[in-house]
Amino acid sequence: MTEVGSSQATALRTRLETGLDRGLFDGAVLLAGSSDGVETQLAVGNRNRAGDPVTPGTSFDVASLTKVVATTTIALRLVEAGTLALSSTLGSHVDELEGTPRGAIPLRSLLTHTSGLPPYKAFPFGWESKSAVLESLFDSPLSMLADPDEWFVYSDLNFVFLAEALRRVTGERLETLLESHVTEPLGLEDTALGPISTENVAATRDRRWEERVLTGEPHDYLARAMDGESGNAGVFSTGRDLATVARMLLNRGVHEGDRYLSAGMVDRLRTDAIDAIETRRGLGWKLGTADVPGTAWSSEAFGHTGFTGTSMWMDPRADRFLVLLTNHVLTMDPDGSLTQFRERIHDVAAATEPSADGQ
Repeated sequence: MTEVGSSQATALRTRLETGLDRGLFDGAVLLAGSSDGVETQLAVGNRNRAGDPVTPGTSFDVASLTKVVATTTIALRLVEAGTLALSSTLGSHVDELEGTPRGAIPLRSLLTHTSGLPPYKAFPFGWESKSAVLESLFDSPLSMLADPDEWFVYSDLNFVFLAEALRRVTGERLETLLESHVTEPLGLEDTALGPISTENVAATRDRRWEERVLTGEPHDYLARAMDGESGNAGVFSTGRDLATVARMLLNRGVHEGDRYLSAGMVDRLRTDAIDAIETRRGLGWKLGTADVPGTAWSSEAFGHTGFTGTSMWMDPRADRFLVLLTNHVLTMDPDGSLTQFRERIHDVAAATEPSADGQ
């Protein structure tokens, strides 16, 4: 593994420093490698406005990476254990929704954002607990935009409801499910639901609601109100831990010689599950397009991004992964497009290779 010195590390560090100079983020961590291991690891900038430097061990609010690393993975593990069927409906697990249009939604449609649920942005300021959020959502007259499996509409509500179904079917908190199905079996030492109390954490800024800097608190309003249990966001993690998840997926479900997910299940999560709809989507995961994650990445690539400025992509055809963690939302007025920046980072990673002394 290399910090600097290889052609890949040098090129990627240049791009990261460009992002710093443009004000896209205050700090970032990047790891790139293959199924065999991490080949390049970089840390730039500061984790907070006090000037404390980002290190490879800095924890970041990974935002919507929670959907795939935590909630999707837990659901798939429960499927393989015979505890859950993705064809079952939301109402069969959540009694309050039985007999309603939302109750008829198959769990699989929540994973692919084809449930018909609308995007949800009108958050009441009075929510102070998980139970308050869920009671409000259960009682809310949310309209369905379409019947399940007709449209693709990205909505955090899909994973809020999915997380509640996982809690109901197991009788466990999402925090416990994350530990038993993700962090413990994969040996992830620095991955947990927020809020977290570790000192080495990248700050973010809640400029939409309270205009204050957050340190160890989830940036997402739902995750914060639900004490990290919302399922759509709320996980804090490090680049090293996410690289472990990426390598497991590139190894088709094998981690350190042990079977973690079946090869067939990994193939399903990176195969288009909604081919009748124009958007390509796997189970939980986004699938590669002509420009995402980058032009030089194949159509077999799969990954996800997060609102805080995070990204995690794997390309099985090239046996390549890249994890990028930033505190983009700490910056008030970023100069330029984070989306284009991430595309360029991925293309640089695809165009350069680590040197022999960087292995």
